[in-house]
Amino acid sequence: MEKNQSIQKLAFSIAETARALGVSSRTVHDYVKNGSIAHFRMGTWLLIPTDELKAFIERRTQRRNPDTTPQ
Repeated sequence: MEKNQSIQKLAFSIAETARALGVSSRTVHDYVKNGSIAHFRMGTWLLIPTDELKAFIERRTQRRNPDTTPQ
């Protein structure tokens, strides 16, 4: 691998996930505990897969329903 070539992240730590979402680490722990966001462990590290973080955001994104938009 070349020196300037970067590796794409496959998972985020709790702290990285919290920073990415703009919430506290405690909030991310709560999401993990209640099953809102999937995770896996590597030793003592609890990690959130990148694709799961994107899916979590997508699930929580609210879209305006065009059928109920006032005209």
